[in-house]
Amino acid sequence: MFLKVIGFIFLIPGVLMVFASRWLVSKYRLDNNIKCDFENVFSEEELKEYKFNKAVVNLKMLGMLIALPGIALILIAFR
Repeated sequence: MFLKVIGFIFLIPGVLMVFASRWLVSKYRLDNNIKCDFENVFSEEELKEYKFNKAVVNLKMLGMLIALPGIALILIAFR
């Protein structure tokens, strides 16, 4: 029972981060912190879209890293 509870404690915030990543990036303006090494290749609009998409992907990866231990614990607990 303990592993199931701990698994869901890790799983729920990670999944919420993955699904709400676009909203979180736009609300907290996380795309302003993204650095791009090849800014001169893109136009201004493309650069803005690139930074937004990169911030979304980074947040989704972080959410999956948070959810991964929860998935493993749930798989172990329900065996």
